[in-house]
Amino acid sequence: MNKLLKIIFLGFVFLGAVFAAPLSLNGIPGTQQNKINIVAFVTSWCPPCKITTHYLTKLANQNSQISVSLLFVDEPMQISSDNNLHINTITLQEARKYGVNKSIPYILIFDTSGKAIKKYHTFNPTLISRLINNLKNGLYENGTLPQDERIDLWQQNRF
Repeated sequence: MNKLLKIIFLGFVFLGAVFAAPLSLNGIPGTQQNKINIVAFVTSWCPPCKITTHYLTKLANQNSQISVSLLFVDEPMQISSDNNLHINTITLQEARKYGVNKSIPYILIFDTSGKAIKKYHTFNPTLISRLINNLKNGLYENGTLPQDERIDLWQQNRF
């Protein structure tokens, strides 16, 4: 009986994962079409969030291809917004819709088509900058070309 309950529970979890709505830019304040969008859920008091905020502010000021939205789950820090940097507050209840549970900073990265590419539950500037550079160069997140642009060497001499 215990195994049957576990199987039923896993079935509901699986169905929830299959039918869960994908993340989209709709409803996220400050996001822009045809740009790489970085959405960071942060607070003004946690040290990793302060480092994340500083890094993403600098990134937004240096790159016109990137739009950064800082969503503060509490009081926002005193940062001046510009064309590529957007600062808003959001309630924890609203933030949970995007996957924020207990851990912050929580960073979402969307490609230029608005597709969610990566979710980070921690801040790692090396991984983020590598991913941004790959996306700016038209590559996949792992640095490979899109399939229609790829030349597979094993196929060159087959026909």
